[in-house]
Amino acid sequence: MPESPERPQPERETMTIPKLAERVGKSRTLIHRLATNPAEGWPTPVFRPGSSRPEYDVGWFDQYWAERQAGIRQGRRTDLEKPEE
Repeated sequence: MPESPERPQPERETMTIPKLAERVGKSRTLIHRLATNPAEGWPTPVFRPGSSRPEYDVGWFDQYWAERQAGIRQGRRTDLEKPEE
């Protein structure tokens, strides 16, 4: 039997900023600052009906956080390096 074209897609798991902060062990302030900085490239949040709290896709966030952490080099100044071409 063919699948119905109107079949609803499974909902992705989403979390609010405080839950994302708890997930990675960082402050809500840091995650909020990253989420509201256009240079970080966060996707548009989703809102549950009746809620004003933005929620973000957990899969996307996990990938974003892993890439962000991989790019951090503790104890080295990067402002003096020449940009890669």
